[in-house]
Amino acid sequence: MSEPEEERTAWQRAVDAFEEAGLRSELVPTYADALLALRDTEIAAKLRAAGHERAAALVQPDPDLVDAAWGEDR
Repeated sequence: MSEPEEERTAWQRAVDAFEEAGLRSELVPTYADALLALRDTEIAAKLRAAGHERAAALVQPDPDLVDAAWGEDR
């Protein structure tokens, strides 16, 4: 039995999408982490632009996480 849609995390949804797309299973967790890290990076940038540096620091992921999957030219 699957979880109700509202209870599934963003990470679980990303994993499902990558699995359905046929991504090699060993890459799925890395790409799911990296996808969410990219989004968190965007949110952190918006918080900084709005003057919320401390909040942005809480959201900002480790850039190595993003680079591990997408490379440095994201």
